[in-house]
Formats: sequence, C-alpha cells, structure tokens
Amino acid sequence: MINNIEENIFNLAIDEFNKNKEIQLEIEFEEKEKNINGFRFDKLVKFKYQKKVLLYYFEIKININNAIIAFFLQNKKILKHPLLLVTRHINNKQADELKKNEIQFLDTAGNAYINYYPIYIFIKGNKPPDLFYKNNAQNRAFKPGGLRIIYALLCYPDLVKKTYRYIAEITNVALGTVGWIMNDLIKLGFVLEMGNRGRKLLNREELFKRWCIDYNEKLKPKLLINKFTGPEEWWHHHKLNPEYAQWGGEIAANKLIKYIKPQDVIIYADPKNYKKVVIENKLRKDLDGDITFFEKFWKVHKNNELKDIVNPILIYADLINTGNQRTVETARIIYEKYIDRHIRKN
Repeated sequence: MINNIEENIFNLAIDEFNKNKEIQLEIEFEEKEKNINGFRFDKLVKFKYQKKVLLYYFEIKININNAIIAFFLQNKKILKHPLLLVTRHINNKQADELKKNEIQFLDTAGNAYINYYPIYIFIKGNKPPDLFYKNNAQNRAFKPGGLRIIYALLCYPDLVKKTYRYIAEITNVALGTVGWIMNDLIKLGFVLEMGNRGRKLLNREELFKRWCIDYNEKLKPKLLINKFTGPEEWWHHHKLNPEYAQWGGEIAANKLIKYIKPQDVIIYADPKNYKKVVIENKLRKDLDGDITFFEKFWKVHKNNELKDIVNPILIYADLINTGNQRTVETARIIYEKYIDRHIRKN
C-alpha cells in the first residue's frame, strides 16, 4: 500500500536514475501478487539492459533507519529476485552500510547501488533535492500518540472493537486523540468501520512493519529515562515486578528463546518507580552505559503470560533497531515463532 509521497519518491528516483548516460535501462512493471513467502513488497519491476532482463522487488521508504535495514536483511534471502530500496536520500555513511550488507538502492538525488550482473553501479555523495515532501504533513497515526495506540492494537487486535474511551484508558492517550488516530487508520486502510458490527483491524503485517520503523524513530527517543552502568550480568539475579518494569531488547529475547547472549540491557519502567531497580543493583548513571531505561507506555494486560518481559512485538522492534546482524537474526526467529501467526490471524 503506497501513499502519494512514496509514489512521488519512486517516480523521482527513477527519473534521476534514467539521467545516467552510460547505462540506459528500459523499465516495465509486472502486475503480480505483491506477496512472496509472506513478504509484501511495493512493486515488481523489470529492468531491460541490452538482452538481459533484471527483476527486482522494490520497497519504497520516505526515510531509512536501522529498522528498515533489518527488514531487508531478514527478507532478502527468502526472495526469488533481489530487493531494491527506493528512498528520498541515502547519505554517504548509509550508502556504505547498505553496500556492505548487499542492499541495493536508488534515491531521488541520483545515488545508487545496483549490483546485478552485467550491471554494477555505485554512486554516493549527491545531495537531496529540496522538494514538496519536506513540508508534507504526516499522518497523525504514525506520530507518537498514534504509535502508542497502534502498538496496543497490534498486541490485542480485538481492542479495535472497544469504545474510544476504553482505548484511551488502555493506551494513556487523550480521548480526542483516539478519534483522530482511528479516523486516520480508517483512511489508510488499516481499520474497517462496519457499522453495527463494529470495527476490524486490517493489513496487520504492513501496519506492524510501519509501526516498527516509526516507533524506533519517533516514539522511542521520547521514552528515554536514563542510561546506566552496572555489575556484570546483574540482570541474571534480579527479578522485575511487571507492574512497574519489564525487560525489553536482548534480555527479553534471551528469556524468550535462549538464542542470544545479551550485551545491552533495556528495561521499560514506570518513571516513578524505576529507581528501585537502580538502587537494588547499584547501577551508576552513565550516558555511554549499556543499561537503558525507557518509559513503559502501556498498561500491563491481565492475560500477559510473559510476565516480566514485554510483548514479542516490542522485543522485535528493539532488536532490529540495533543494526546488528546478531540481533537481526534473533529478531527473525522471534518473528517466525511468536509474531507471524499472531499478525496474520483474522
């Protein structure tokens, strides 16, 4: 599901790419089901160069971050054709990182990495054009308040059927904001209004992907409480009270699937009560520390069987934000084991 901004980014990137005088490509669009092995892509594009036909799955993103890179790393191995990222702008550092991970890309500035025999292109350093979408208002659904609501809906899809007042209470979002967010989700095709039959959550997989990306970029930084350093592996012996604190990130992943040896500690906590954990474990405030406390932005659900760890959806979002192959692989396992079936369930 491509919005107008993404469609314009795609067209601008293709136009800029076609200005290349050395390599001229004939471009065709394949009209096929945009779902391969559970992975939804934006476009299937056929490049023709001389007598060679190159097929790509295109993914269009307004901006990129570690979460987007993680999605590409997670899915590129299972697809028949290579993935190609199309975005507004790739800076030099991002270009090198994408190339290192063999993620091909185009942007609206003419930067590109194409590595599909017999074509090899690597261009970086071009500055982005100053275009309309810089000032284009984003949907409220993917701003911090909306991201809180979407998280609750992804965790508990039946919540969409409840009253706005109940949703506001569960998500700690103002009642008026809930109405705006739900209207945006309806317009975007993520919620279906069925009159007397209530509402239904749609396109959960796409909503999940967008939430992971925007959560790490727009909401998570606002939730930061503080960073600390502490005794080695202190978390092995400390039990959190899920009423006010739960493990996230690598610790939660370790407790969930025993696959990863944690290096960084994330705790989601009530800002009024987190200091109890700090004092009991003799943690020291340190801006470069590997222990990070974030504000817990949801209410503990009565049926939460995982108790002292956050929902797998949030664990996954934490892991893909690192940009680390070790944690990305762990995220993939958690997705397949705990999230995929939940997201696809009607």
